[in-house]
Amino acid sequence: MERSKLKKGKWGPFRIIMLFLLSVYALTIIFLVVWVLLSSFKSKMDFSDYPLSFPKKFYFENYANIFKELSVPVTIPGVGQRDILLPELFLYSLLYSVGCTAVSIIAKAMVAYVVAKYKFRLAPVLYTINIVVMIIPIVGRLPSELQLMRAIGFYDNLLALCIMKGSFTGMDFMLLHATFSTVSWEYAEAAKIDGASHFTIMWKVMFPMVKQVILILALTNFITYWNDWNVNVTYMPSYPTAAYALYTFQNSNINSISLGGVPYVLCACTVVMLPILILFFIFRDQLLGEVSFGGIKG
Repeated sequence: MERSKLKKGKWGPFRIIMLFLLSVYALTIIFLVVWVLLSSFKSKMDFSDYPLSFPKKFYFENYANIFKELSVPVTIPGVGQRDILLPELFLYSLLYSVGCTAVSIIAKAMVAYVVAKYKFRLAPVLYTINIVVMIIPIVGRLPSELQLMRAIGFYDNLLALCIMKGSFTGMDFMLLHATFSTVSWEYAEAAKIDGASHFTIMWKVMFPMVKQVILILALTNFITYWNDWNVNVTYMPSYPTAAYALYTFQNSNINSISLGGVPYVLCACTVVMLPILILFFIFRDQLLGEVSFGGIKG
């Protein structure tokens, strides 16, 4: 009787409906990815006549042309204009994404840990500041921000832009704060007995215990920064990223691009999307796994 109740509760109507909806959503995403990949091998005429069909002929030269055409012209003072090609675009994207992600996650994790585990007067103030910043939008800050960046030499500076991401505000702070709050302080007390400092406890005891949450937030932040094309328009014109190149590529009037049509654009999207797919396959177990913490044995 009890087993039948458990099975019935496990496969109730709500879970079946949710499983169906999630399956449809997953199949939709898979279909779009496969469609983009197959369509990128088509000719412009083939895509126009049969947009949903299997390619009649695979045009591998589409990708060869994309590696030549996907570029961004940059004007360097005293040197002139030069084209930033795909390898350099990927390098700037990687430096920007990894640097901003590392600074952002480390800053948020450190502040979240201190606020969650140490009782001092400033802790509730920092927590309240984060909530206020999330609720109240700061409008009209861009002109003053750009003027300040130019004054202190942070404008068009890749390293300085990464440093600017060292803020503790945002939803990631809330998630990390909630995660650290669930970790038992007995781990820190055991480390103190062994002579560990506060920094050692944070870096070698507490951070490894929540590493899966940190990894998930780091991956989502990396994807966000990788897809950020607006940064080159606003802050960093001399170091174009792959996302910005894709943005300009879609709005380009170059004859070879217009002759290639939509398949050329899908080729460019596939090339720019490739690093994210690689990261997903490498860390799929961490992304799809359960978040759990160890316990203190008596």
